[in-house]
Amino acid sequence: MTVKKKVTIVLVIISIVAISTMIMFSTYKSSEACRKANAAIQWDCSVTCAEESTPDSYVITYSDAKILSKTGVLTVQNRNDFDIIVYLLCEGKQELVSGRIPAGGCYSFLNVTDKEHTVGIHADVGENTDIKVFVYDGKDTESYTR
Repeated sequence: MTVKKKVTIVLVIISIVAISTMIMFSTYKSSEACRKANAAIQWDCSVTCAEESTPDSYVITYSDAKILSKTGVLTVQNRNDFDIIVYLLCEGKQELVSGRIPAGGCYSFLNVTDKEHTVGIHADVGENTDIKVFVYDGKDTESYTR
């Protein structure tokens, strides 16, 4: 083999390795595992609906999780096939309300104090329906993919 052929083979191998590495990195960066690894803190605030809402009663079910933001932003991720509304409660502060978060969507509460918060969740679902919600410390706007 000549030196020119050896150099060409080495360059082709290096190119293949580089392209493979870029593809693997890109796949990881878009994965749930990467998003979880980059989230400094996360809480599972999932609940079971206490009772069904009616025109006469609006039901909010509260999570047992106590959350505390270090970044000033809390991002709620709706991991359901239905819309939800999230309430952040903090002693001595006015409650924060998300508005409707679509199925699989996210909502970020900005300027959150560094005090402990409780998460309340409303959904138009039947009693004993599981409502899956995760809260991340920081701004995370990627939708959950099932």
